[in-house]
Amino acid sequence: MIVPDSAWKEREEAEPWYPGDTANMAIGQGFLRVTPLQMACLAASVARGETSTVPTLLHDPNRAPQHSEPIGLDPAQRAALVEGMEGCITSPQGTAHLALTLPAYAIPGVRVAAKTGTASVAVGGGRGNVDIAWFICFAPAEHPEVAIAVAVQGDTPGETFGGGREAGPIALTVLKKYFEKEKSGSASSGTFR
Repeated sequence: MIVPDSAWKEREEAEPWYPGDTANMAIGQGFLRVTPLQMACLAASVARGETSTVPTLLHDPNRAPQHSEPIGLDPAQRAALVEGMEGCITSPQGTAHLALTLPAYAIPGVRVAAKTGTASVAVGGGRGNVDIAWFICFAPAEHPEVAIAVAVQGDTPGETFGGGREAGPIALTVLKKYFEKEKSGSASSGTFR
């Protein structure tokens, strides 16, 4: 993981930090490097209204609930954030609306809060850049139980990849299976622990 600052850039790039670097960081681009697991933890932290989440890869019903410092949003701010994330899929202007409103991705009775993104990375040999399509989400939006992050990297320079189009269907397919299992009683239900 890289969360760059001016000292990092001076050391690694031998350049000063410019206002454009700050703008890139504000939207998750530039020198920032994260893993899908880190992004799933980010989605879980937003869902929990807390600053950090330690990932749980195996369910342990005896594990004590984890809690971290509150994220610092009042209820109205958090509601607006979650509403905006739901709009990613439900609003006609949402970045995942067209791809994810198809019946194949519908999860009856489950509201999903999501965020899409597209990163661009250079490929070796000066062949250009390829896109990485990102999709993070949590559900149900009102009482979160599960958070997911999907990153899909293109393999052709110049090919356009989008989070809602390429990564979103994968995430919603996983969510759909999770909630089908929950209905059948084989998944754990409840909120994040």
